[in-house]
This record gives sequence, C-alpha cells and structure tokens, in this order.
Amino acid sequence: MFKRTTLKGELKELQLRLINLDLEIKKEAIKQVIAYMTVGKDVSDLFTEVLNSLQTKDLEIKKLVYLYLMKYASKKSEQAILVVNTLVQDTKDNNPLIRALAIRTMGSIRVEEVTEYLCQPLRKCLKDKHPYVRKTAAICIAKLFILNPELVQTQGFLSDLKKMISDSNPMVVSNALVALRQINESSTQPIFVVDHKNIMTILNALNESTEWGQIQILEAAAQCAPKNEKQACIIVEKVIPHLSHSNSSVVLTAVRVVLNMLNIITKNQELIKKTSEQLSSSLVTLLTGKPEIQYIALRNINLIVQRFPKMLRREIKMFFCKYNDPIYVKMEKLDVMVMLASKSNIELLLREFQLYAKEVDVQFVRKSIRAIGKCAIKIPKVAEKCAKALLDLIMTNVSYVVQEVVIVVKDIFRKFPNQYESLITRLCEHLESLDDPEAKSSMIWIIGEYCDRIENADELIDDLTDSFTEEPHEVQLQLLTATVKLFLKKPSEARELIQKVITIATEQIDNSDLRDRAYFYWRLLSENPTKAKSIVLDQRPLISSENYKYDEIMLSELVRNIPKLSSIYHKPSEMFVQTVKVFEGGENKSEPSSEESEKRKESEDSEEIEKKTKKTKSKKTKSKKTKSKKNMTTNKPKTKTKRKEKEKTEKKQETVLMPNTNNTQTTNSNNNNTIETLIDLGFGMTNTQTQTTTTNQPMSNNQNLMGMNMNTTMNNNNNNNNNNSQSDFFSSLNNEETTFSIEIEPKKLLLNSTKGKGIQIEGTFRRRNREIFFDLSITNKTSAPVGGLAIAFNTNLFGLKPKAPVVKGVIMPTQTRESSIRCPIDKTHIPKNTKANLNIQIALRCSGKNLFFHDRPPLNIFLKEDLKILKKDFLNHWKQIPEENEMEKEITNVKKMDISYIKHLFENKNIFFVTKRKDGDLDILYFATKFESDHISLLELVLISNLNQIQLNIRSINPSYNILIVQFLENLLKK
Repeated sequence: MFKRTTLKGELKELQLRLINLDLEIKKEAIKQVIAYMTVGKDVSDLFTEVLNSLQTKDLEIKKLVYLYLMKYASKKSEQAILVVNTLVQDTKDNNPLIRALAIRTMGSIRVEEVTEYLCQPLRKCLKDKHPYVRKTAAICIAKLFILNPELVQTQGFLSDLKKMISDSNPMVVSNALVALRQINESSTQPIFVVDHKNIMTILNALNESTEWGQIQILEAAAQCAPKNEKQACIIVEKVIPHLSHSNSSVVLTAVRVVLNMLNIITKNQELIKKTSEQLSSSLVTLLTGKPEIQYIALRNINLIVQRFPKMLRREIKMFFCKYNDPIYVKMEKLDVMVMLASKSNIELLLREFQLYAKEVDVQFVRKSIRAIGKCAIKIPKVAEKCAKALLDLIMTNVSYVVQEVVIVVKDIFRKFPNQYESLITRLCEHLESLDDPEAKSSMIWIIGEYCDRIENADELIDDLTDSFTEEPHEVQLQLLTATVKLFLKKPSEARELIQKVITIATEQIDNSDLRDRAYFYWRLLSENPTKAKSIVLDQRPLISSENYKYDEIMLSELVRNIPKLSSIYHKPSEMFVQTVKVFEGGENKSEPSSEESEKRKESEDSEEIEKKTKKTKSKKTKSKKTKSKKNMTTNKPKTKTKRKEKEKTEKKQETVLMPNTNNTQTTNSNNNNTIETLIDLGFGMTNTQTQTTTTNQPMSNNQNLMGMNMNTTMNNNNNNNNNNSQSDFFSSLNNEETTFSIEIEPKKLLLNSTKGKGIQIEGTFRRRNREIFFDLSITNKTSAPVGGLAIAFNTNLFGLKPKAPVVKGVIMPTQTRESSIRCPIDKTHIPKNTKANLNIQIALRCSGKNLFFHDRPPLNIFLKEDLKILKKDFLNHWKQIPEENEMEKEITNVKKMDISYIKHLFENKNIFFVTKRKDGDLDILYFATKFESDHISLLELVLISNLNQIQLNIRSINPSYNILIVQFLENLLKK
C-alpha cells in the first residue's frame, strides 16, 4: 500500500512537470518517464501529457516521445490516432533525422488505424533524397508486412523494396536485404531469393558498407547458387579481401561464402590454392584475439578441418596451448590438433600432448591423454609410439593420469587386438587404485578380454566380485561379462566364480538390466555352451577415427551455418530453436498461414511425427555409442534385428509436409493451373530421413593406383566440360533399344488413409527401359468419388520431375487405381544444397485436397546401364578428377568377402567392374558407374579379408554424389 501511494505521488509530480512551460523541466520529466518505462514500471497514465510534448522542434524531446509512443501506442490505441497528423507532418520535415524517426515510429505502432495513414508517407520516404530516410523506410516495410501483408502487396511496396537492392548507397542496400529476409520469414511464399541475376548488384555495395552491412550482404551471398563456375570465381574474388577484416564476424561470414563457392569451383586450381591459403591465414589470425573470439573461431575451425582436412595442416603450431589460455580454449585446441594430426606432424604433437598431461588442471590432463589415444586410432603406423607415450604416463603413478590411460588403452586394444599387450602388466598393478567407474569398467574389460593371457585373471576378478553389490551399474555389467568370458576360456578355474556372480546378479541386484543380462548368460551357458562361446567371444567390430567426427550430412549442414549458433553448438538449429524459417537456394521452409487452419493442423501433425522420429533415432544412436563403450556384444543380434524392424515400421508411418518452392515445375499442359496452385501452397517440411556416414583420412598409397606409373601429368577438367571428354573414355555397350530391368522394389505405404483424409497412397521408384518411373497406387477409402489428380515433386538432388498425368477420370469409393509416371531428370540441374539426400518430397492434389508425403528411391535407379571403361581409361580419368573430390570410407562387418560375389552384386546395381590387382595379401578391385546426369564416379575397393572389412575410395566429378555411393554400398555390403 505504501509503494502504491509513492508511485501515485511520483506520477502526479511527473504530470505537473510534463505540462510545465519550461523546456528543460519538461525534458527532464520525459527522461524520468523513459527511465521508469525502461525498468518495467507502467507509466501509460501519462500518455496524454507525453504526447502533448511532441509539439516541439527540440530533437531530443522528439526522440524520447517517439520511444514512449512505440511502447504504449497499442495499449492506448484510441488516443494514439490523435498523434498521426503530427507524425505525417514530421515526415515532411527539412531535417532527415526527424523524417526517419517519424516513419520509423509510424511503422512500429501496431495499431491498424495508424497503418491506414502510413502508406503515403512511406512511399514518399522510399524515394527520399537522403539515404538514412530510405534505409529506415525499407525496414518499415518489413514491420508493416508483419502487421498487414495484404496492404504491403496491394500498395506495391514489395516491388519498391526489391528495387532498393540496386540503390547507390550501400547502407540502403544492406537494410533492404534485411527487410526482404524478415518478410520471407513471415511469408508463406518466398518473396525474394538471392540468385545469379542479382548477386553481382548486391556485392557491388560490399566494399563501402559498414561492418553490419557487410555481414548482411555476405549472408545473402552465402545463400546464392551461382549460375556457373565463372560466376562463383567472381564471387570469391569479391569476398576474399574481407577475409582480412578486423571484425571477426565479417571474417567468419566471408569464410562461409568462400567455402560454399569452393564446392562449385573445380577447374580454376590457381584460385582454389590462393583461396585456401587466404582462408588458412584468416582463420589463424582469429586465434590472436580475445579468448571468447578464439573459442568461437576454434569451434568453427573444428568443422572446417573435418570438411577440409588439409587446409590448416601447415599451421599446426598455431594451435598449441599457451600457459594463459582459458581452459575452454585449451580443450578446443586439443580437438583441432587431433583433427590435424598426420604422419608428418604426429611426433611433434605427441611431445605436446605429453607435456599437457603433466599440467595441474585435471580436466585438461584427461583430455590430453585421450588425444594421444585418438591419434593412435587415427594413424595406425604411429600407434606404437602412442603406446610408449602412454606407458611413460603410467610410470608417473598419478591417480587420475593412470585412470585416464586405462580408458584410452581399452580403445587402443579395440582398434589393435592382440597388440601392445605389454601395457596390461603395468595396468594390472594399479587395479586397486582405480575409483573412477569408467576407468574401472575399462580395466575389467581388458582383464576379461585377455584373461587367457593373464595368469591370475581369476584372482583379480574374484577380488572385484567381493564388492559387486556396491559397484556402479556400468562396473557391474562389465564384471558380469568379464566373468563369463573367463569361464568360457578357463572353465575349470572359473566354475565357482561364475556361479557366485550370476547368483548375486539375479538375487541381490534390483537393476532389471543387470538381472536380465545375468539370466540371459545363465540360460545360454546351461543350454548351449558352444553357442555362448560364439556369441560372447565373437570378433567385435574395430573402432575407427570416424567415431570422433560428424557424419557427412551433419557436417555439411553445420559448415553451411558458419558463423551462426549452430556452428558453435555443433547442433542443427532445429535442436535448440523451436521454429526455423530458412530460404536457401530458392527453397522456402515455413510454417503454414494462421488463416489456413486445415494446413496448420497437417503441419502440426507432421512436426509431431518428426519429433518422435528424431527422438527414436537419437535413442538408437545413444544406445549404439553406449554399447560400443561397454562392449556388450552378447545380445547384439537381437537388438539389431529389433532396430531394423522398428526402422521399417517408422518409414511406413512417417508423413511429412513439403516446403514451397518456385523452382518446382511440371510439363503436363492439361494440369498447368492445378499444378501451379499445388506448388504455391505454403507448407513447412523438415526432412526426417538422415543417413550417418563419415569419411576417413586419405590413404598414402593412392599414388600407386592399380600399380601403374602415375608420373604422367594431366589437366583437371571441370565437370561442366566432362560430357565431351567422357566419350573418349566411355562408350555405350550398344546402340540398340534393349529392355533393361533391375531388381524390382515392392511398393511401400507412403501415406495412410488417416493422414490422407481417406486417400491411401502406395508407391515406389523403379527403373525400366533406361528410364525412371514412379509407380503409384491410389486407393479411395472415402464415401465419394475423387478426381482432379495432379502431382509435383519438390526440388531434389537430381532434378527429378514427373512427366505424365497421375490418373485420368475419377476414382470411385473403395476403388484402387494404378499409375506409372515417367520421371526424367534435368541434366542441367545444379543442387542448391549439398545435403546429398535422396528424399523426394511429393505433393498430390486430389479433389481440391492437398496431400504431402515423401519417398526415398534406391540410388541404383539413377545409374545408367550403358557404361564401359577400359583399364587404361580408368587410370587417366582417375587422374583427371581433382583430389579434393575424393572420399574414403572404411566398411566393417562385410557379409561376404568374395570377389565374384561382390562383382555380381555391384553389376546388378549398374556399378561395373573394370579390373583387379593384388598387393601382398590384399585384393584391390576397381569399378565405375555413371549417373543419369552423366557424372562419372570411380571406385577402388581394398579387401582386407583377415579383418572382414573393405577400404572404399571414391572419386566423382560431382563430389556431392560420393556420400550417396558410400551410403548405398555400405548398406549393400552389410545386407
């Protein structure tokens, strides 16, 4: 009560001061009002008195009153109309600052009655002679669009705004770009797209813009898909000078633009080399700034190094930790150093890591030791040196150092089984000092794995079982598995021990996971000891350096988001932002309009399915990583089978909505109007189908490909010019019209009748007679006939488009109609994003209802049947493809390591055998394939029979196809 009285007294005093004729007293009173407003106190009761103060020529008072008006106009809408005349008059003032303030205030007042008077002053300010007024008017259009989009369109403000990107003043250009981007985010359709037609105009304003303006222009350039390689080179040349800017945000945004363009540039090797050097020096320069800037730079460099591993390798010393670096900077530097590790610098890095392991910061020491282990896994030839370094660290007898070494040694044993066993003796000496659960479980795993070579393994495990009920869950699981391994390898010595452990686990433990595991072992050992041995002691998959990298799809997404929060969190934006609206390369991902309730409901249903799918996939990934760490392989076949069944069920249930795009086209002349209406729908979509495939570090023996002399030099050809050159290396098998057919994919349920509002859709993509078809079955489960069918595909990786009508006539209730739609590809199509995702997002109009679904065709339907290549031509063409277009992948757990089987398997999928050779015990096979877009991909398979794995090397004229081939072959070889 006392506070309320005081506040009323203050307001009364302010009211008297606001009506005072003394200008200085009035000014101080308004400042006090703004101060109250800033801290959250309600001063709307003074609305009339503050507005009366607007009748002055004092600029400072006008600014303060404008701020007050923007805050409380919506609350006092009836009184706010009274100030419109004053604002309109201020837009005609001789002072450009007052004109700009007036138009900004009118645009910020969210009162519909005020917007009616805004159009004429806004149109005049858009053509004002002063650039500050024009740029303020540009932003005002964006604000007006949020309040009344129809008014903006009918008044032609969007056209005026688009013209402003050609303004002579760079400040106006950058603000116009920001306004257009805000309008795009609020619109259901893309209003403005940066493309090859307007990008040069925008970049002309780059050099003279402010730092903020440069960032906005570079952001626009990052979303541009250049017309050809020549234009990409011009964009790079215009952006390169800004890599040396003093502002780190400008530098990182410029880096993003350059990296996007480098994916397109393949012919101009001189520019690529020059640009790579400039990028390296710019990124290294960021490490000389403040610690916060260093951290942001290192998080982005981590992604860049994974995407371009050779870029910063010469600058390895710049990432060495300094004594005064904050811990968060040191940790990021360690990650980058591991990424840059190679045979040439590994000794230098090991010395650094050993020094770091003697620091006082426990967290930093632990990560330094793990870095040594990662280097051993990444570069097998230096694993022995890494093992010696770890042995030296064990000798320090520092508790946390020894415990971390145990964890790292376990990973090394998983990569190099039956090697470096001299470490085991040293580790066993410190068994009693281990108190960290992860270190203890790692040591138990080592004892169980090598119990046949450790003389007193039974005694060590027996001692550990005395405190079985007190141990953490992960230690208990490892102890149970280690005891089973000991019993299978030394049954006479461990008979009583296994009975003791299983009895405790089944009778005294409440944890259901551990109890079920114990029952599983008990029944398995009782019923079939031979089967138990084959399961528990089976060869486990080797870990690789891929475990420490992001998959290719995720990595490409994160690199495209440099320097946004995604690249710092190393997470896609949808994981920490509820709603993301992006216009990239002509595509629009947006939420449905609030006026279209039916569309909004479909979008919400799709988002719910998407969240469930992502949650399921994240659980699978987490389960897989946990299983890898704990090495619980006994129930792996069962889990894997369930996972596959669950994935099949999810694929059938997924229903997604398609993003709107202006690039989707159809050539059906009878349905032009229907298709245009269909494509213009503003539905949001998020792709829920992701694949996880990663790349290895390049191999060193590529110089001796096929055992031939590689000294001959040849010029690299751009993929745009490869159509002519390919005829020199490849020829058709024949020119006759032969009917070709590949393995028939059964139709899948793409849309159930619940989501399809009574319409059920089944279909699949198939290849027949050298063409791609989309076979479709449409079932009408409604009570009325349906007709007016039209179909369209969203922009996709290969430019696939439907060419024929869906179904002629109507579909009666309970009737199913079949259709086979020919789907040619656009060979001139350049993917506007490099996600390398085969998902085809499909829209179907059916009796005025819009149905959205998607399908993922198998890669082999895009591969041609008419490829023939000789051994010598393979070698020449391999050399013509740039090294940057090469990707490597280690495929483990191959189903059948038989050359004839692999040749037959690949040729059935239009991947043709070229030749083979022997390199010691290794069999090396060479294959080639050609996409419908006439892009060639060459494959080298190194068969490592003793490890049951294949080293796959791919070079493609279009490098975005590499990831597709890797995903396809990995699934094919593991089936």
